[in-house]
Amino acid sequence: MATTVFHTVLNRKNYDDWSYQIETYMLAEDLLDVLHQVRPITENEEISKAWKRKDAKALYAIWNSCGDDTYSLIKRATTAKQAWDALSDELKKPSEPSDENEKKSVLHAYPPPIDHGTTPPLAGKGWTEERDPTFAEYVKSDDWGNVINCLRKNSQAGSETLPFVRSGTVLHYAIQKNCSVRIIQQLMEKMEEEHLDITDDDGLTALHLLIRDYPERFEIAESMVKKNNRFVTNSPPLFLVPFVVEAQEKPNGEMMARSLYSLTPHEALEVPYAARLITLGFNFNRPDIALDLIQHYPKLAMAIDCNGNIPLVTLASKHLAFQSGSRLGLWEKLIYFGINRIYKMKLMHEQVQQFLPLMCKASKEILTTKKGSTSYYKRKKLEEALLVAVEQGHVEYITHFFEDFSYPVHYMNDKRQSLYQIAVECRHHKVYNLIYALSHSDKIQEIVGTKDKFGNNMLHTVASVTPLSHIYHIQGAALQMQRELQWFKEVESIANPKDCEAVNKKNMTPREVFIENHKEMWKEAENSMKETATSCTVVGALIVTIMFAAVFTVPGGNNGDTGLPTFLTKKVFIAFVFSDAISLFSSTTSIIMFLGILTSRYSQDDFYKSLPTKMMIGLFTLLLSIASMMIVFSCALYIMLNGKLSIVIASILIASVPVTSFIWIQFPLLVDIFISTYGPRMFGENKTTWFRFLCDL
Repeated sequence: MATTVFHTVLNRKNYDDWSYQIETYMLAEDLLDVLHQVRPITENEEISKAWKRKDAKALYAIWNSCGDDTYSLIKRATTAKQAWDALSDELKKPSEPSDENEKKSVLHAYPPPIDHGTTPPLAGKGWTEERDPTFAEYVKSDDWGNVINCLRKNSQAGSETLPFVRSGTVLHYAIQKNCSVRIIQQLMEKMEEEHLDITDDDGLTALHLLIRDYPERFEIAESMVKKNNRFVTNSPPLFLVPFVVEAQEKPNGEMMARSLYSLTPHEALEVPYAARLITLGFNFNRPDIALDLIQHYPKLAMAIDCNGNIPLVTLASKHLAFQSGSRLGLWEKLIYFGINRIYKMKLMHEQVQQFLPLMCKASKEILTTKKGSTSYYKRKKLEEALLVAVEQGHVEYITHFFEDFSYPVHYMNDKRQSLYQIAVECRHHKVYNLIYALSHSDKIQEIVGTKDKFGNNMLHTVASVTPLSHIYHIQGAALQMQRELQWFKEVESIANPKDCEAVNKKNMTPREVFIENHKEMWKEAENSMKETATSCTVVGALIVTIMFAAVFTVPGGNNGDTGLPTFLTKKVFIAFVFSDAISLFSSTTSIIMFLGILTSRYSQDDFYKSLPTKMMIGLFTLLLSIASMMIVFSCALYIMLNGKLSIVIASILIASVPVTSFIWIQFPLLVDIFISTYGPRMFGENKTTWFRFLCDL
């Protein structure tokens, strides 16, 4: 539908703006009452007709301001109020309600309350006795010896406000000057406990300054908290935000946050700030504090933090929190499972796997709540998090979600795509396999044939390449094309034959959509294959020429009497001849394979197996020919320089450089082609073997 009243056309994301404009228009046209009231029952025919005219005018305005995807929601409405209420129920976002535990500490919100007592109120700020003018001069000149002597004689000097540090204390100044830990600790030893509470003109204590400017200096923070525990107990309330939260918000405040958290009693942490510590831990990949809080208070998983975020929802979008969301190179993947130099990443994954089940189990009751409650708001956020997790491919999150919630796998997003379609669009095969396993086998074809609001079934979806399609981490356009064909053929194999020929709103079948969306990739893959084959053919031809000539110019020459090679009886000569033959035959094979690539038809289906197989054999035989050629060279040197062992060893080491370089550059590509073409299938169940392990890498 095209709007004739408003500039804003209603879709599934702009309801708030649209509804405000509609109500303003209705008010101006004296139609607002028909939106919110039912038609009055009256015997007065004129009043009844007038109401019907207003109702029809309002309904027409609503119809004409709706887009194609929202008009279908109200096309059967007979009154403006019916249309208005239907759109409100479907599109209005639930407002963020206040949490009943918002002002409670985590100990009081979840476990039974504990009485920890309070600390007496603070004394007034500042030093009211007669001040020593030389004290400020000593501070300003950084004469710390005399400053400490003054404090030793009169500890009240520690509360003196200094104009050159915005009415802060000597401790403010020492922290601003980044003095040593020893000096700052000596100052604190001579100062009174309440002096540490004094704030400057900006309302900041010395600890505030330390966290803001030097969050890595956690030893000083520990000393300050031990001197004055009101910094962590906040009793009576002095600080709006707990210091541990402020430290956790700093990119380099990990150690400061850990230190302050270890000193902060849980009864001093209100629920929103405890939840904030967890979400910040996810954001900065610091799961240790989050793990401790969730182990003690699992229901914090669905608490609303002070920024309106929910920890379990935040976790769904964090790539580095899950192994499935971390993209690593071949060598990094091997290290991850072996030497593991990427220690922090793996630690994050392990800790997330510890507290994710606790978070999910603690949130079970959320999905049974009704509209209007805090829990319903959390439920909607949790459903959004599930969609994000499917888009990101976080199979670990989704696994625990379905295990603990028994949630329907047919949940749809605003484009009316099922989770299955989202997984296919984003090319996450592990999520696809998981949802496939959770679905009833007799419903699979029905799910595949279900169309979204654009008329696309799952085959249309997998045939399209969108910004959400995770294929560009695959090396080279040829392997990308192969992966796309594998996805299309997989979905095609489980689809009903009639869905393979179904058309979308653009009147295109899935195969037509695939061809249209992969034209550029197809061309790029063809060019990539041709360029690689051409370069490798030249290298292979040079090796064939050299190795063929080497057979007739053997080191040491031939015996004049017999015509046989002089060193025929030596083992090293046998190795020379054998390596020469291997190099010659393997380089010839590689040339044949690359010529086969150059003369291929380059149809789309050729990229499924034919072309990758030829490329794999060509690269492998070329690698073998280069390695054999270096052995031939080393054997020839050994024969010719008999007795010059140091020269021979040095030459052999140098000869290994080309082989090593080729392996370093081309071996990952060779492995990728091999696994992609002949490895275990991405889809369906596979036995756990070392080969499956390599495939999962």
